[in-house]
Amino acid sequence: MATIDKRALRTQRALLTALETLAVTHRYQAITVTLLTQQAGINRKTFYLHYDTLDDLVTQFSDQITAQLAAIIQRRPIAYVYHHPGVLLDDFIQFVEGHSAAVKRVLFSDDYSQFATYIERKLTRTLATAIQASYPLTRQDATITAHFLIHNTLSLYHYFITTAKNGQIDQTTFKTYAEKLNFQGVSPFFH
Repeated sequence: MATIDKRALRTQRALLTALETLAVTHRYQAITVTLLTQQAGINRKTFYLHYDTLDDLVTQFSDQITAQLAAIIQRRPIAYVYHHPGVLLDDFIQFVEGHSAAVKRVLFSDDYSQFATYIERKLTRTLATAIQASYPLTRQDATITAHFLIHNTLSLYHYFITTAKNGQIDQTTFKTYAEKLNFQGVSPFFH
């Protein structure tokens, strides 16, 4: 049985916490290993014992976000979600609103777009697998459908965040638009 090094875990947690703190107030390009390690209270050499680059640390943070969002997707069969789309959207809103501002930055800020794209791709694969578990679609059709749904939902949420008053989105309006666009396309807007 592998022994987990508690010091390594503490160091990784400290670095992730420092990243979350800095991500809220700094553009990604402005975060340096020196700034990060000062915030975490560790030295640079210790950082490099755990990560090769700052991108590696942000990828680990992105993987944590992805795992939590993937669990939401996997919570219910997609056939159920198709008939009750609000439940998945409620869970998504609760996740985003219940997490740190750093999660929103990684998912929705242009500074972190490479990581948002990384998360989107991984979630697309997760959703495609879930779709195929409920519907007899080819992998290509399931992946295209999943990409459409994930991309639309994230893009629409980004729109609502950037236009929100007092930082609070109108969740009901977001859900209405997401359901319309994801399940009916643009046709409802042209009638």
